[in-house]
Amino acid sequence: MRKFIILICALVASINISAQTKEKQDSLNIPVFLVDGVEVQNIDNLDQKDIISVDVIKNSALTKIFYPRTGGIISITTKSKKYLKPLVQKYQENMKKAKSDKKPGQVYIR
Repeated sequence: MRKFIILICALVASINISAQTKEKQDSLNIPVFLVDGVEVQNIDNLDQKDIISVDVIKNSALTKIFYPRTGGIISITTKSKKYLKPLVQKYQENMKKAKSDKKPGQVYIR
């Protein structure tokens, strides 16, 4: 866990974030954390053994998507996909419900 925290601290320092404490952080300068493509607020509960890769993205075209947060994007890929699985399950449940609610002979417009 310590190695993971040191790695994240190094990544945060590499994108030149200037903040003294958590209470006084500038919300515009903090990085965006994407874990398996899902935005999360903090990465404290990630297991170091579950991480496959960590990428720092400094592409201006991508940071425009998360405007006004200009601190950069940290993309983390995990083995378990624990943040992505609930989203996929909810989507599948919604699709099943929508399919069961359809009435034969009616046309549905999205």
